[in-house]
Amino acid sequence: MVNMGKQKVVDKTIQAMTTGVTQLTPASVTGGRAANTLGVVPIGNYKGEARFLDLDKLANQPLVWAEQQHILGILDGREEEYDLQTLATVPGEAIGTPHTAQLIVPSGEVCYVHAIETVIPASLGANIITANWRCNLWTDRAAIPSTNGQAFHAADLNFGVGGGTQWDEFGVIPLLWAATNKPVSLRLPGGAILTVTFTNTVAVAAAAVNCLFRIYGYVAKALVA
Repeated sequence: MVNMGKQKVVDKTIQAMTTGVTQLTPASVTGGRAANTLGVVPIGNYKGEARFLDLDKLANQPLVWAEQQHILGILDGREEEYDLQTLATVPGEAIGTPHTAQLIVPSGEVCYVHAIETVIPASLGANIITANWRCNLWTDRAAIPSTNGQAFHAADLNFGVGGGTQWDEFGVIPLLWAATNKPVSLRLPGGAILTVTFTNTVAVAAAAVNCLFRIYGYVAKALVA
């Protein structure tokens, strides 16, 4: 626009989006200026009012679905300390002795788990071995919460002196097999931790036996932190 031979400069400066003083609104950021004088400030209409577009929901979260299309590695309990934990009881160990281990998803990776296998061996004596596992992504709401997260099972697995195998599965079909199964794969981002605990109960351990914890699924392409 030309006025008296001089060009009128239109201010298109985007205001800095600082936090900690007041809650930002579209009006405060745009300064009430018309849309054609602004740079790029994504604003949408929500229930008749102006709202910032949530870029996390708009762009970031949908990438979770894309992650699942890339299989970059297999999880099937073949590698100790990666998708397998083997814990041995000790002959003569006392009642209440726990054996705990963790599987940690490496930084920069994301894992999709469709099954977790917990193998409790026969005790070879009068003692009974119990087990349970936790995920640090789940908030533990117990009276005394565990720093390892909420336990998958409300009560520890107990198959008696003969032992047994527990399958905890994630997927649409597995949900039909057991109410405790979940309808979607368990997504574990980098830094997620699964903690398993086997506990000797009832009597002093009669022999050394191996307790197993395996995860099944795959390593995907990490697109969301």
